[in-house]
Amino acid sequence: MFGQFAATSQFFLYGRRHCTQTGWEKHTKSYQQPDLLEGPLDLSERVFIVTGANSGVGKEVARFLAKKNGCVYMMCRSKERAEAARKEIADETGNSKVHVLLADIGLESEVRRCWEEFIAHRQSLDSPVRLDALVCNAGVLLNERTVTSDDIEVTFATHLLMGTYLLGCLAMPILKCTPEARLIAVSSGGMYNTPWPDWPAATSTGEAAYSGNLAYAYAKRGQVLLMEQWAVEHPQVKCVSCHPGWTDTPAVEEAYGSQKKFLEPLRTPWQGSEGIAWLCVAPGAELESGAFYLDRNPETKHMAGPFFTEGSFTKNSPAEVDDMIRQLGEAAHEVLAADALCVRPPQGLLEAMAEPLELKQFMGRWYVIANIPTFADKGTVNNTEDYVWNDAKEHVAVSFGYSKPSNPKKRSEVLQRATIVNDAKTQWSISPKIGVYLPIGIPYLITHCAQDYSTAIIGVPDRKYLWIMARSPQVDDATYDSLLAKARTMGFDMKQVVKVPQIWDEEVPEPTGGYPQK
Repeated sequence: MFGQFAATSQFFLYGRRHCTQTGWEKHTKSYQQPDLLEGPLDLSERVFIVTGANSGVGKEVARFLAKKNGCVYMMCRSKERAEAARKEIADETGNSKVHVLLADIGLESEVRRCWEEFIAHRQSLDSPVRLDALVCNAGVLLNERTVTSDDIEVTFATHLLMGTYLLGCLAMPILKCTPEARLIAVSSGGMYNTPWPDWPAATSTGEAAYSGNLAYAYAKRGQVLLMEQWAVEHPQVKCVSCHPGWTDTPAVEEAYGSQKKFLEPLRTPWQGSEGIAWLCVAPGAELESGAFYLDRNPETKHMAGPFFTEGSFTKNSPAEVDDMIRQLGEAAHEVLAADALCVRPPQGLLEAMAEPLELKQFMGRWYVIANIPTFADKGTVNNTEDYVWNDAKEHVAVSFGYSKPSNPKKRSEVLQRATIVNDAKTQWSISPKIGVYLPIGIPYLITHCAQDYSTAIIGVPDRKYLWIMARSPQVDDATYDSLLAKARTMGFDMKQVVKVPQIWDEEVPEPTGGYPQK
């Protein structure tokens, strides 16, 4: 009982100092200057999804991102309110890249459908599928127990199960493909009141009387724990939770009514949302993955001990968190196997990337770190591709090198030459040499190349073969996972992809067949 009393009373006192408008005004005095949000920030190449974006904090975040020329998807339940908010934001900012995705975020089928619509829309554009930030903001606070058509309590489903966990699972492969991407769960200071409980209590299916405040606090604690866990599991993505403070929004008015006077002076919607907007655009190096933010700063996640110390009342054991994640996965019917990620493969033939290639930068030695092998490179190791541009004959001299696992020091080579087919220099026609160069042209599509030319993905139109390459024999796990995720979004059958062993124990030799020549 003391733990609960300490958690509740100390959070209220903490909130009076930090979560009100007065607290926000105090915190802003320590913001780094010049303020990132007020400067000439250009988000024209970035893509964002904000759930619950037709009012309150979500709408203000969407408005800010649109004002800075970002491509914004507002994921909302009400068509009328969403379209009205979209038009208002588009008219105010002059940004035509503001879109509506309609879904009840508490329903599994609608979250899945909405995600597929997002992927289909991005694939229809002449641009790579990317997602720079997913802001899981949608939520409700009900005083009476209500269930969705899936027979799941609404608060739990909307805030945590479907609105954060399932949507986050669906988005994670794309987030991993996008440099410095982040997943932001808009939690609440209400989570300070409780640890994550057992499953019946969290889902309001136990024998205890329903409490809307507790259902809300449980879901918000679950979001914080989930972001902690995902920060470890997905280091490529900044996974954070945050608190908008005590903000004057329609949701607060509906939930608290006249009782909201105890939270005054309330923040304006922008004051509550600017810290979330900052999380969307701040440099990734400045974000602490797994942290719980208020006004751009990580805050403590527990304060139930004496004199606002952490204490132990609101803490969960690793086993309890693992059990929470497992049960969320089961309840959302989410399969996290690498070959079952929920991204609909593109239709039709694979195409080369549209962004022009700097051919001279692409030349040189590449190491094949994974592939869907042809008959020639199946079961081989130490695979390399060497490219040399031949100015005189205007083609690329290609040498494919490999070794047998039984004798990795012995090198074999296959010589080829490539003719450039398109203006972007990303589609080649390959002719292999068997005594002479065969009069055939095998399509060779460069579908991805990192900006620093450190990694690349090569494929063929029917996706039967794939080569994932890097400038070094080894890449870190985060880079490897990101490249696999990119290949997956291109529609390759990931069950056929194999990792190519690179087991060099001495200096890597140059090609010895006499062609290409350095």
